Amino acid sequence: MSLKGIYKNAIVPFAIYWLLPAVLIAGVYYVTIGKFPILLMFTVLAYGLLEEIGWRGFLQEQLKSLPKFTSIVIIAVLWFAWHLNLETTPSNMIFLGIIFFGTWGIGKVYSSTGSLLAVAGVHSLNNFFRNGLHETELTLIAILLVIWIGFIILYNRKYKTSVNPA
Repeated sequence: MSLKGIYKNAIVPFAIYWLLPAVLIAGVYYVTIGKFPILLMFTVLAYGLLEEIGWRGFLQEQLKSLPKFTSIVIIAVLWFAWHLNLETTPSNMIFLGIIFFGTWGIGKVYSSTGSLLAVAGVHSLNNFFRNGLHETELTLIAILLVIWIGFIILYNRKYKTSVNPA
């Protein structure tokens, strides 16, 4: 795992997974609030990168010999505890479910791209919306997920055909 992963250089994952969501989210913030959240953008992206160095770059790599479901459960429980959600309240159990599916999804991005920038960008998407999810936030998430998943699929197809021409 590296910043660039399977991409030829780090500019591609930086543009797709960091710059694109930053511009899109900052633009929506500007239209709705009237100012650019530059400090928020930087801290959310940097924090996501630092967390993903540990969660995917280290822990997922260390657990890869285990069955996938087992490693997802271990990472999800540790990630849940990391956020200091130790009580079994209904909202914390919903958060645990989100963490579980986030662990699975970000793990898929990790195994597909090998890029710390990609997994950090996907991780940061959740951190951008710390004031809750509303229609605008859900729309932004859906748009970015469609773009990212489509990009991963298309890039992997192109990469596999260029490496193994028919």
